Amino acid sequence: MKILLLGDASNYHATLAAALREEGHDVTVASDGSRWMRTGCDIDISRPFANPLGGALLYARMLDLCRRHFRGFDVVQLVSPTFASLRPARLEVILRSLRRHNGSVWLTALGTDSIYVRSLTGANPPLRYSEWHTAAGLSAWSASPEAHMAEWLAPELADFTDALYSNIDGAVSALYEYHAVLKREVPGLNLHYGGIPVDLSALGAPPPVRHGAPLRMLYCAHRGREGEKGSLVLLDILRHIEREFPGRVSLLTPRNVPYAEFVPMVADADIVSDQLYSYTPATTALLALALNKLTISGAEPEFYSFIGEERLHPIINADPLDPGATRARLAALIEDPGAMEALRRQGRPFVEAHNAAPLVAARFLRAWGMA
Repeated sequence: MKILLLGDASNYHATLAAALREEGHDVTVASDGSRWMRTGCDIDISRPFANPLGGALLYARMLDLCRRHFRGFDVVQLVSPTFASLRPARLEVILRSLRRHNGSVWLTALGTDSIYVRSLTGANPPLRYSEWHTAAGLSAWSASPEAHMAEWLAPELADFTDALYSNIDGAVSALYEYHAVLKREVPGLNLHYGGIPVDLSALGAPPPVRHGAPLRMLYCAHRGREGEKGSLVLLDILRHIEREFPGRVSLLTPRNVPYAEFVPMVADADIVSDQLYSYTPATTALLALALNKLTISGAEPEFYSFIGEERLHPIINADPLDPGATRARLAALIEDPGAMEALRRQGRPFVEAHNAAPLVAARFLRAWGMA
């Protein structure tokens, strides 16, 4: 089968492509390489400049690609409604071409879009909490300039997003959160769960546990998105732990680094913190779990129930409603190395059971009706 994966985020489509190629499919990834992550692609669709000239140049390139390359695919999988860094009117032109000159067109639901924001900032949101809302109402993040809430909800983008969902053949969700929102907000959508693919063979075996040395805590944050991810709350927890256990833990707080440099940092850590508002372990958390790291991320009961996992619960659930409980559990595990080791050893089997790249690729193939 000939497949075009258009756009990428956190190496998702690049990892999926490798697994699909292993199954004998002809796969092309066209993306901006997840920007500063530099995850690689077959066709570069980076916006060369942030200004209008950059948009004009990218639009011209995309039109040329539509004429010469983006046709004849059995499946086109878009990374999001904003699959390229262009205005909605220009994305609509490209989408029409993709539908006209290819087989089915699908969406990978793995990030924020207008429907997600509208659902989580409206009445009776389908999640108990999110980066956009808490039990008390809209979150501080939603009101911040960095959230761009008005832009997500502006008619130009919102109308395009609604139209796109009405004109695709289906969607494959990466996380429970996106699945839950789309199931309620787009009830007629041909929706399937895919999960996040992890290339276990590329990661290799988990490194041996270092005994007797200070525990290395890795603070993972997409700089500039700390408010959205709740990273600063997790950083406060890690700093509190560092003070509580002097000489027994050390804290590393790297800035945004390319993916190829980031993975060895995870491998060298003992404890990895990821996101606060997530119900689900995302890419960084899954990499850490696959390497048997003690992982702080989302792991709500709804998520475990959704994937049918009753035995393996390897994640310290970062509870935004009670950060003190998250800190207390981490401290208790540091005081009990045996319990920490037992929890860490659940990580690799968990990823093997739910997120190994061939499993995720098989879910996509079933969704497309190709399995």
